[in-house]
Amino acid sequence: DFEIEKGEFAVIVGPSGAGKTTVLNILGGMDTATSGLVQIDGTDITRFKARQLTSYRRDDIGFVFQFYNLVQNLTALENVELPLIYGGVPHDVRQKMAKEALRKVGLADREEHLPTELSGGQKQRVAIARALINNPKIIFADEPTGNLDSKNSLNVFELFKNLTQKGTTIIVATHDKELASLANKIYEVKDGKIN
Repeated sequence: DFEIEKGEFAVIVGPSGAGKTTVLNILGGMDTATSGLVQIDGTDITRFKARQLTSYRRDDIGFVFQFYNLVQNLTALENVELPLIYGGVPHDVRQKMAKEALRKVGLADREEHLPTELSGGQKQRVAIARALINNPKIIFADEPTGNLDSKNSLNVFELFKNLTQKGTTIIVATHDKELASLANKIYEVKDGKIN
């Protein structure tokens, strides 16, 4: 059992293969737990039907992946817009929102660039902007700094820390204990248990 409060920056640490990604996927409604329950704002998401899970993933959470998962033939701006298309947001509104999200992560000048024209740190910031676009209550980030140098890694964690000051809950899986020390809470996954 573990608990994370609204607006906290929590980190789940552990070696590769310990189950960090599985924990995030269960919390994010992408995987199903074999037992137990997951309560988000007092609601057990393990009881959600497919449509409820889709709404939860679309409206309440943002997910940042280790390998960015950017669409290679879309610009940074178009990648950030993508979740808004599925939400039915009109073109002019979603462009304005995506430009603002890129500005927040310091990439206003890179919006027309394709992923192949961006550095690793810039790609990760595009992925973070995409995760932020729907103003999610919770952002899950799976090894978001795994492919970044120490400076860019610190920048990503500082960005997460700033987001929590605005009320967003951040839950990060990482093996980097030094970066984890920047969080409010640290949980360790070891031998199938969360401590």
